[in-house]
Amino acid sequence: MTSSEDRTPTTLPPGTSDNTTAPSKSTLLATSSDLAHLSSLTEHAKDDDSPTIWAEVNRVLAQHFGHSLFTILTYSSSSTPDSSTLVVRRIYSTREDLHPLGLRRGPDQQQSDASSGGGGSLGKSEIPPQREAWIQRVLIDGETWRGSTKEDLKAVFEDWELLWSVGLGSVLNIPVRLGTKTIGSLNVLDKEHAYDEADLSFGTLVAQMVAGRVDKAGRLPIS
Repeated sequence: MTSSEDRTPTTLPPGTSDNTTAPSKSTLLATSSDLAHLSSLTEHAKDDDSPTIWAEVNRVLAQHFGHSLFTILTYSSSSTPDSSTLVVRRIYSTREDLHPLGLRRGPDQQQSDASSGGGGSLGKSEIPPQREAWIQRVLIDGETWRGSTKEDLKAVFEDWELLWSVGLGSVLNIPVRLGTKTIGSLNVLDKEHAYDEADLSFGTLVAQMVAGRVDKAGRLPIS
């Protein structure tokens, strides 16, 4: 998921990093507030029926990373004979007015805006040039994708125009994994370069803490 931390994506395309800029100390260490939120999240994760667990995840990531938009997506195969069809559902959004909950991609919808965690309309659109790289990194390799600029978002997401229109220019797509399979993602978006020095391991920790709940949500019948 990591997009270029370099300012020139022509030399380092989205999804890569030259690792030449050391993250600041504040982004590497969990604060006392982070630890308190993680403790609370642990208790929520133990309760299979906790109705507020996604809001708790939001609080934890907002405290550590900051964001203007946060969504949670689940990924699963369709139950149709075409098992290669990926079904994507948005189960949480901090801006439901722009980015509503529900099915984002199904057996009859070849393209959608699902992966960005953003909004937009369903339907076919041109596949962005870095989409395959995003799929490889997030869905297959299970690594965080970091987009630093508006152009990084445009290179990956069909709904880039909507994201730009609300001032979003950076993203972290944090995969949620069970074993070797990506079953969902935690998506934080903000202004350009907001996550250039973000500690990606913190997001991975949070994602794994709620993997069981994300898996359960992804298995619910599609209404």
